[in-house]
Amino acid sequence: MIILLVEPRSSRYIHINQETNKIHLMVPIVGGQEISTDNTCKATVELKGFFDGEALNTLNAYKNALEIDILLLEDGNPQRVMKQDRLAQIEIYIEAVKAMQYSYGKEVGKLLARPSNLYSIQLRPFEQDIQSTVINPTFNIERGNDDEGNPLSQLYNIMYRMFPNITVAINAPRTILTNVVLHALPKSPTFEDIQRVLGEQSLALFGLSIDFTKRTDTTLITKESIDTLMGFEDDATPQDYIDALLGACALDVWGSIPTPPFYSIPTATPVDERTERLSILTQFFLANLNVYCKAKGMSTQNFGVILDKDRALSQGLVDVVSQGLSAGNDVERAICNFFNANAELFELSSPLNSEDINTIKQKFARAYQTITATKENPHMDDFMILDMDATREFAKFATHQGCICVNFAEIVDPAVPNQNYFAGIRTDFAKHTAEIPHKNEWIASEIDIEPEILINRINNDQFVLLPESVKEDCYRIYPMFQIRQWLHDVAKGKQDEAEARLTASPANTQVFLRTPGVFTDYSGRTFHCTAYEYAYWAKDTHMCRMLERYMDEETKSQMLAHIDEMEHVDAAGKKIGLEYQQHGETHHSAHFELTPLIEALQYYINNHSNWLDTYDYDVIDNAWLAIGKAQRDVPAHVAQEYCRPGSFDPGSAFNEETLIRILTFYNSKTHREESWFPLESSDYGLGFQFILIRQRWEMTNGQGPGFLGGLAVLSGLPTDLASLIRLDQIRTSELSQLREHLIPPASNLASMGI
Repeated sequence: MIILLVEPRSSRYIHINQETNKIHLMVPIVGGQEISTDNTCKATVELKGFFDGEALNTLNAYKNALEIDILLLEDGNPQRVMKQDRLAQIEIYIEAVKAMQYSYGKEVGKLLARPSNLYSIQLRPFEQDIQSTVINPTFNIERGNDDEGNPLSQLYNIMYRMFPNITVAINAPRTILTNVVLHALPKSPTFEDIQRVLGEQSLALFGLSIDFTKRTDTTLITKESIDTLMGFEDDATPQDYIDALLGACALDVWGSIPTPPFYSIPTATPVDERTERLSILTQFFLANLNVYCKAKGMSTQNFGVILDKDRALSQGLVDVVSQGLSAGNDVERAICNFFNANAELFELSSPLNSEDINTIKQKFARAYQTITATKENPHMDDFMILDMDATREFAKFATHQGCICVNFAEIVDPAVPNQNYFAGIRTDFAKHTAEIPHKNEWIASEIDIEPEILINRINNDQFVLLPESVKEDCYRIYPMFQIRQWLHDVAKGKQDEAEARLTASPANTQVFLRTPGVFTDYSGRTFHCTAYEYAYWAKDTHMCRMLERYMDEETKSQMLAHIDEMEHVDAAGKKIGLEYQQHGETHHSAHFELTPLIEALQYYINNHSNWLDTYDYDVIDNAWLAIGKAQRDVPAHVAQEYCRPGSFDPGSAFNEETLIRILTFYNSKTHREESWFPLESSDYGLGFQFILIRQRWEMTNGQGPGFLGGLAVLSGLPTDLASLIRLDQIRTSELSQLREHLIPPASNLASMGI
């Protein structure tokens, strides 16, 4: 029998070296990859979440998975040996993370203060975020003001004085390329010079490799062929030939080329906003330039500090930016040339060559596009930039699962036990790549084991985690495992299947009915009780009546005692009910209550109009999805009432002799039938993208509930609400009738005075 092993191939924070079996716990310092996408108030979200419990949750879940897999594997199995080794490592990490939960900041701060491949930068936007804090910035400009509130930064003041008066030239990529080529051509260029420089600058500016010696149809281009085609004579200018070559070799590429960042500001942008954006662009490019020079060992200086100390130098830089924008030139290249011209002041050990400049421009463009791609985080105060090319002792940081991370062994507190282990982890991680693989694909995913051996190795809790196909094999061998499946059928509203199992062997029917077991319903509630107790708790009266039909008097007496215990009021004035676990918490209740779903519907209906009047669309969306989250929690029979034909008709008595047990609805987005349960995901689908409305869909489709996502309207909700209230009232009233049916005949006669 083939069984899928539980140890995950992809687990948050965890990377395993296949060659050494060493586990590396990756600590997220900040969201992002080459550059942080979280900053200021969000800068510590990932790190805080790691130490606030998410890492321990992941480690404990991984530990549980390994323990199950180890039980499945026989002694001496190589996989078992490796998993036991990983389990021991996981336990070391659990101990260390617990020890550092409240002291991690000190060790992280020490690491950030040391030289590495992660560089902090701090800009000065017009509206500063007071929460912006940077350790050891590679680039920053003065953010303070004098006593009168005037900025102290020389660079900032000059930018704000000059940028409002700039007239930015046409920023079409083709125009920019033409201007740059004209500037780069030698004096009295030949036709071949023009072809060569066009190719070089197309690659440098836009990353486009274009062969200007051939047409788009691959025929060779010569000066004579262009002269003949265009009718050029001796007075043709270099720009004439540039235009002709662009038309012949690159006619269709311009629409897909992104506009360079400095020219990305719309022409209709108000002057004050344009000034701020140009200021941020200039600072951000300088920061990227600074990081590049420091990473390459070309300068150890903070360029922002140097510029703020030298008014003339700042003026010269802003002049270069202003003149470049006015002329439509390559601003980034002009800034780099300015630094080469002032290499001594910036302490550059060598000039920036063409390859350096092209790399800096590409990194800047990627980073700027990343931080401005969404409006989720509007702050432009501080960022972290990762040098993906760093090696050896400086390459402390890497990317993993969408975050810039550091190996836990690099920040482990020296007082934590197992320091030799963490030293070995640092050695093992020394040759890591810049991007750590998101998955550990090599981990074995399955084993072949006989059912008898499996059953003897695992307990009830572990059995629940096995794949359904494996469980079925076990049921055929041991009746107790059949009871387990039967209980799951009852909890999931599979009445026909439950009845078939119950009656398959009449000699075992009362055993099935009386035997409690551990099972989990569709909403993740885990019970340890009999089938009838669960159905009574869930108010699934259809299931209760089916079970009752097969009970002998002794079984009825036992069930009566069970439900009387559930209804018994304790000293605190609460019904004892049933105990169950859900989402890691223990609960007690006498019955499932539809109250959360009813209240969510009522809240939405009562407030929808007011929210629309005040444009509170986020509130509408949240209240809307709250209905879906409550729908995730209903027992199967409530979902089946939603889904069966005609159930929510006005005035429905919900008294059908047989409940049609279907869970499908029509998804208008995917244009197919889908199932309410099992839930698609713990954080996706119902309650996260959409809710289900019975009445609204029935008016147009005639059957079943319908999918509705996004901004919602009221149509159908009042009818659904009224139907749910009526369903709850009817099912609750039926519980007392069910109890009467369990009372033995003699007791019935005595109660009637006969």
